[in-house]
Amino acid sequence: MFLSLHGQVLSDPNFWIFFIIALFILLHILFLIIIIPQWLLDAHFDPKKKKEKEIKLKSMANELGLENKTVYSLKNLNLFSWLVYKKRVRDYYVPYIREIGKIEGDIWKSRKKVTPDSIPRYFYGALFSEQPLSDILCTKNSVDPYIMVATQRSSQGKSTIFHRVIHFRSYTLGLPKCAVSPTHEWIDSISPEPDDINFISDEKFSKKFDLTGENQLRIRKIFNQEIRAIMVNNSKWTWKLENHSILIKYLITVEDLNQMNDIKPSLIELSKLYKILQSTDITSQSTREQIEADILDEIIDKKLYKKRMVIFACLLLFGAFLVLLALFMLIGFFIKIKFPFLFYGLFLGLVGFALFQYGKSEWVRNKNLKKEGKVEII
Repeated sequence: MFLSLHGQVLSDPNFWIFFIIALFILLHILFLIIIIPQWLLDAHFDPKKKKEKEIKLKSMANELGLENKTVYSLKNLNLFSWLVYKKRVRDYYVPYIREIGKIEGDIWKSRKKVTPDSIPRYFYGALFSEQPLSDILCTKNSVDPYIMVATQRSSQGKSTIFHRVIHFRSYTLGLPKCAVSPTHEWIDSISPEPDDINFISDEKFSKKFDLTGENQLRIRKIFNQEIRAIMVNNSKWTWKLENHSILIKYLITVEDLNQMNDIKPSLIELSKLYKILQSTDITSQSTREQIEADILDEIIDKKLYKKRMVIFACLLLFGAFLVLLALFMLIGFFIKIKFPFLFYGLFLGLVGFALFQYGKSEWVRNKNLKKEGKVEII
């Protein structure tokens, strides 16, 4: 009787109409519960630290001769006006986000566009649209060189982290496209970046950074000893160079976020780099033969070779184990039709296959190093 009645209810179209409407209302009540505290904090409260930061930004802009392009919260707005204003603020920052995204190679950020105004965009944008850039100081876009300093916000697990981003552009520069990123020495010794550009003459730089790019010969001509020394002195920074632009990015503390004591020293370092690049004549640099002689061959000692082989053998075997486990789960899904088996089977299979392939490729690569006589007692 109950099952029959239950089946009739589920097959009734009116039930599903009521269910969808009720679910829609409940979800939007939940959204309002999330939005209203944000609105109250942003539009009606004025924390002392926030005001101090606004004053600090204006002072920093005046000191550095930059324009303060940061947009501040408007106070005493009603909920709808606040939602509209937040959408306008997000639109205001789009060109800056796109500018950074192009240099970083971020497809989503580089293609970001200003969307037409609408009530759904006001409401859902406040919930789901991130505002990654803030605290923007810059010169006028027509000025050469152009400088933009900003704070970039991103999520790392459950926590929020902040990076300082500095974009420098000068049409007097013609830089090869390349990236410089800090590396962990131990990880680099076990699994070095295959496209890393190293220098025999500068072991310190080669151990601290991965330098990657397409035109290796041109990159080596640009990255002379003076340039590398500046980067070594700022070993936590990541650098991206392309044509007329230099992008610097580094993690900042809460104190740096509020006090901005890092900005002036960073711009001084950037100024040094720019002067060196301006005075660098690529045509008068080392010859092709001299540059190629500075290319570091991967030569490892026997102890490191054995350590690598053990690590990659473990990865290979663990990957194979996960793939076998995934196969058993998929078989279990087809026998019992239990969807958790399908989900876990696919997940473990993909992870296991990736680990197996990586372990296998590194195992083979290190075996080839030994065949080529690049494993020595050092």
